[in-house]
Amino acid sequence: MAKVVWVTTNSEAIYKKLNLLRSHGITKENMKTNHGGWFYEMQDLGFNYRLTDIQSALGITQLAKNNKGLAKRNTIAAKYKEAFTTKIKYQNLPKGTYNAHHLFVVEIPNRKGLYDHLRENGIYAQIHYIPVHTLPYYQEIGYGSADLSNAEQYYEQCISLPMYPTLSNEEQNFVIEKVLEFIG
Repeated sequence: MAKVVWVTTNSEAIYKKLNLLRSHGITKENMKTNHGGWFYEMQDLGFNYRLTDIQSALGITQLAKNNKGLAKRNTIAAKYKEAFTTKIKYQNLPKGTYNAHHLFVVEIPNRKGLYDHLRENGIYAQIHYIPVHTLPYYQEIGYGSADLSNAEQYYEQCISLPMYPTLSNEEQNFVIEKVLEFIG
């Protein structure tokens, strides 16, 4: 199944590179040779990354909902922070900083215990993210011996709590209750 990825940039160089890559790396610009008006060159390895009309229409409707979703995520994050202040470590941002809160990550020494406790109570927290240098692909290309102890230490303690715009107050209260119950 194909995955839709949206990219925005204000860099002309990145824009040109992405345009090239979205069309199999094929272009009629900056060609090394030209055999006529029909001629094109494959200058880089790319794929067919052009959006369909349906994907574009869906994207436009999703963008229209963006501000409402961001506001809700910030409300959810504020409630988590209020509940966990002085009890659990979470990302603290400077005053006046606006965050999209894609995730709400807390750090806890017994992360596995909290993860299991939440699952037992029907709460599907997640771990974001596994340090890439520990994954087989990166180990095979030479990163296995990388000294990234800070990333590994963070990974051992991080857990992402439910965070999505349709999370109800009741659901979030239940999450907070179960987290506080665990750290009790």
